[in-house]
Amino acid sequence: MAILKHISVKNRFYSLAVEYLTCQFDEYTNKPVLDEKGRIQERENYLIAGVNCDVNSFGAECIEVNRLYGKNNSVKDVKAHHYIISFEPNDPITMEQALEFGKQWLDVFAPGHQAVVAVHPDGHNGSQNMHVHMVINSVRKYAGKQSRWHDKPCEWKQGCKHKSTGKMMFHAKKWVMEKCIRLGYGQVDLLAKKHTDNYWVEKRLMNQNATDGVGVTSNRELIRDTIDKLLPFVDSFEQMVECLQFMYNWKIRVTKKTVTFSTPDMKKGIRGNKLGEGYGKSELVERIAKVVEARNAEKEARRIAEEEARMKAEILVREEASRKEKQLQEERKQRVLLARKRKLAFNRNRIWQDYCGEELAREDWNKDYVDYLQSQFINANDVAGFTEEELMAPVMTREEFERQQAVELYCEKATRAGEIWDMVLNQLSASTHKWKWEYMDYLEDIKYKDTTDVTLEDAKEEIMSYEEFADLKEAEKEKQEQAAEMVANPADATDVAQDVVVSEDAEPEIVGMEEVISEEVADVSEVIDYTKLSIEERAALLPIPTDDYETEYDAYCQRMGYTAEKMKSIRYKMTVYDEFLEEHQYRKKHYGVRDDSRRVVVSEKNRGAR
Repeated sequence: MAILKHISVKNRFYSLAVEYLTCQFDEYTNKPVLDEKGRIQERENYLIAGVNCDVNSFGAECIEVNRLYGKNNSVKDVKAHHYIISFEPNDPITMEQALEFGKQWLDVFAPGHQAVVAVHPDGHNGSQNMHVHMVINSVRKYAGKQSRWHDKPCEWKQGCKHKSTGKMMFHAKKWVMEKCIRLGYGQVDLLAKKHTDNYWVEKRLMNQNATDGVGVTSNRELIRDTIDKLLPFVDSFEQMVECLQFMYNWKIRVTKKTVTFSTPDMKKGIRGNKLGEGYGKSELVERIAKVVEARNAEKEARRIAEEEARMKAEILVREEASRKEKQLQEERKQRVLLARKRKLAFNRNRIWQDYCGEELAREDWNKDYVDYLQSQFINANDVAGFTEEELMAPVMTREEFERQQAVELYCEKATRAGEIWDMVLNQLSASTHKWKWEYMDYLEDIKYKDTTDVTLEDAKEEIMSYEEFADLKEAEKEKQEQAAEMVANPADATDVAQDVVVSEDAEPEIVGMEEVISEEVADVSEVIDYTKLSIEERAALLPIPTDDYETEYDAYCQRMGYTAEKMKSIRYKMTVYDEFLEEHQYRKKHYGVRDDSRRVVVSEKNRGAR
């Protein structure tokens, strides 16, 4: 909130104005504050600048201009004008901004004048508000510019004197108000009717009327402040009058339209409308009505706020009670769950102890299984970190563990077999490695073997290299060739039987040649590899063919020991199927098939050949 004041100065010593702006003065006596040596003291904090002059030579320059234009020669002449712009303590304005504010005001309302602008941040009577002092020479050094508040040319002409008229002050206050509003400062209506106390009257009454705590002021200000303090606590104009009469012993005369206030030390009362705007009878009645309305609204708002606060407090209490109840229920659930988990852990650890005792008592105990059992023990302090499903999961027996271990190991073995299969397919040539395809079949058997019945020994059995597999197949081939020769030459078998040496202690047993041959043939049939026999040999040994190609092909693959996965993996080669067709056609040509698909009637010639 900015306030604009004006003081006319008739003192011809301009330097005193500069001294007042830069040095410390007593607020009540308006005398300079001296130190212990009797020297005047400079102000602690201020800013000062000159406009159209130098601050240090302000007085001399003003006297020179006065002599130049022949002005300010009389004692009664106004030598200078002192304007004060005072801001609210809460306004966010700095000293530099306040100094610039004063210069802008002078540029609009006192152009061409010599002036000194000073900023004081301490305020009057300890108010600590920022305010600007502007002291200008009444004689215009340079020509100004005509404005709408000027009536005569002398008001802007060079060498003429400045006039602080009511019209000029109206526009000056309006400019201050608009400027403060644009800058975001607090502002009141400076154009409203105000009291017209004389400044010097108030100075003379400074030491009076301070007993009620209002402060050092005039009687008019005392009446206004007392009424302002009392208004918030009364409900009607009559109640205010009674309070002033009985509390402060004032004399109050109330008529139909006016009210007159008189303090005990006053000889003549003061009408309310003379105190300023808002202190007449009708104005006081209206102000009291607004205060009562605002008070009632505040009471209602307070009541509503208290009711809302009470309801919120009740809601918070209910929510807190509900939260505590839920917390207690959750704690009970956790305790029940923890007890159940501890019971499950106890049962599981008991089973674990039995399994450990059984395993450690065996001579062939499995170290991997023992390590697994060690990992399955549950500490009582760690029960809370397990779920019920984890605690209810059974501890595997040794058989179950070895079964699972065998499956895992065999899966790794099957993976290695697939890798070796790819390597053999890409790196080994069938022309130099005649067992290539058989070795790949061996690897496929490992890769696609059903893990349902796999044992730990099967899983741990190493995969043969191609060289080992080739040596084994060569040995089996030699054995099969020897068995085939024995079947083809029974006489040799008889000679071999006759050459058998019987020990002296053993009783000789004569075995018929037919039985020997049949037993040998039976033994040979158990180890025959059909893939190594010729078509004629397979046709003689395999069952009689039928016309159902798919059924016979599936039976053929089963006899060969091929699983479904193995059959799928080797169909692309079609070698087996081609051999099967050739063999099937051979058997059908030599043995024939009935139309009713029953067993074949073999001719005497063919039967003799078999």
